[in-house]
Amino acid sequence: MSTGRVVFHVDMDAFFVSVEELFDPSLKGKPVVVGGQPHERGVVSAASYEARKFGVHSALPLRTAHQRCPQAIFIDAHPHRYREYSARIYDIMCRFTPKVEMASIDEAYLDMTGTARLHGPPLKAAHALHEAIKTATRLNCSIGISASRMVAKVASDAAKPNGILYVLPGTEAAFLAPLDVRKIPGVGKVTEKSLHELGIRKVGDLARLDERWLERRFGKWGLALAGKSRGLDAGAWFAEEIGA
Repeated sequence: MSTGRVVFHVDMDAFFVSVEELFDPSLKGKPVVVGGQPHERGVVSAASYEARKFGVHSALPLRTAHQRCPQAIFIDAHPHRYREYSARIYDIMCRFTPKVEMASIDEAYLDMTGTARLHGPPLKAAHALHEAIKTATRLNCSIGISASRMVAKVASDAAKPNGILYVLPGTEAAFLAPLDVRKIPGVGKVTEKSLHELGIRKVGDLARLDERWLERRFGKWGLALAGKSRGLDAGAWFAEEIGA
């Protein structure tokens, strides 16, 4: 799939927790849960990597998080801080390309196609961006690079924490093949269960199936799955231009 297109997916590492650590350095290296106090009815907004080892993750009820990790430090969220740092990161990314699309407060897609003269080849540019974000904000991020935004997103997840991964053009299907089908963006628990029932556990299993069979089984989503399994931007907003 060598198109000459270069897409970065930048994902901030444990963003809310990392921002809180800037204001309270004593939190570093400890299990931290952002979102409220353990007796409250709310849910976890974010958890440090140390807390995640105990099965604590975002959207988990705070009380359940406390049961799983009673030694965690629970702190209230500060949305204004996260918005401020997200805006700073956005400004930095816009120095590298005008085509920036925030997918959420802590992740973005950058279309870096044609920027080699300014920033060098993809890996060099990614390292420069990584360093620029770290220098300006003292926050770590992970960057995935690919010819498609879908693979770039999977690559940034594989690069975590604080890494950079470049999936070279033409190697997308090989990179995806050994991964669990759940790693494909958009595949939730329901689709995962349906695929497992059909004996499809790895992305490579999916890529070997006939597109028409998948379409009959899952409709348009089946066609999108077939495309994604080969590393294509298929279905929903993955098919749109970045920053359009």
